[in-house]
Amino acid sequence: LALLFLRAEAEGFALCHAPALQTKVFQYRLWDVNQRTLYLRDGQLVAGHLQGANAALEEKVFWVPNRAFEPARLPVILGIRHGSRCLS
Repeated sequence: LALLFLRAEAEGFALCHAPALQTKVFQYRLWDVNQRTLYLRDGQLVAGHLQGANAALEEKVFWVPNRAFEPARLPVILGIRHGSRCLS
């Protein structure tokens, strides 16, 4: 699945507990060239066409730098469900 970052929606969310590690979290809507968006189905992240009332099922991806793991390589943490679930 080739995902394209077509639209970014930056929002300020509190993330870390330690004040020195707090940073801004960015929220993205992702979709592919076929206009399929991400959503959860039976606990699995899948891509599909969502229309009408189902459009509310779209999962936004939350992105934050991971400063605790080799910062020179610019690692990031990706999450869904407002950052309560991580992508791995």
